[in-house]
Amino acid sequence: MTSAQRTDEACSRAAGENTRATIVFDFDGTLVSRDSFFDFSLRFCLQRPARILFVALSAPWALLATLRSVDAALSVFLWAMTFGVSTRQFVELLRSYAREVLPGAVNEAIWEELRAHHGAGNRVAIATGSLPLLVRELSTARGLPGLAIVGSRLRRKWGGLVAETHCTGPTKVHELERRFGITRWSAVYTNSFADRALMLGTPDITLVGPSRSTLLRTRRLIGPGTTLRVLPAR
Repeated sequence: MTSAQRTDEACSRAAGENTRATIVFDFDGTLVSRDSFFDFSLRFCLQRPARILFVALSAPWALLATLRSVDAALSVFLWAMTFGVSTRQFVELLRSYAREVLPGAVNEAIWEELRAHHGAGNRVAIATGSLPLLVRELSTARGLPGLAIVGSRLRRKWGGLVAETHCTGPTKVHELERRFGITRWSAVYTNSFADRALMLGTPDITLVGPSRSTLLRTRRLIGPGTTLRVLPAR
């Protein structure tokens, strides 16, 4: 293959990428019917009663951390929950939860729409405040590996885990660009107005089981050229 042919092939691939529609899905409350990491954390602590006491004792520190941010306070609770737990052990517990518990919470109708978009050749991304590992394990188990997934990231600190990035609101937009170079999308599926940064300017929005407040605020946000669908939650 000549240099010119390689250049033409690269340009053709780039053109194909540019013409593909990108569809962004929320995860918690949209593809699954619960806050997946909160549910995992609750089960984790209930199986370890001493851990509940340790988390409760961290509450004053979490209250002080709220002076900095809500995310900082959540990191205090996360650290208390994971102190002394190895990263490998924590990852295995997350995988077990994704394989054994999370499938019971899936919204089949929304997963079928995701599958249809994927099958049509559209680029599918999942942007979530949960951990990418949970999303990846579940999507792989459902025969959908290789999706573009962005979510909250953790790091070790002082023997436990804290939040590196809490992937909510505008952070989802930033992470989609940072990780995958995604800056535009043609449709969004979500259940929450917290995803207004994703919805703003998007021509096709699907709200999944939204609250009345989310529905009203979304209607005020969008322009006349935006298509808005409302689907029931699981």
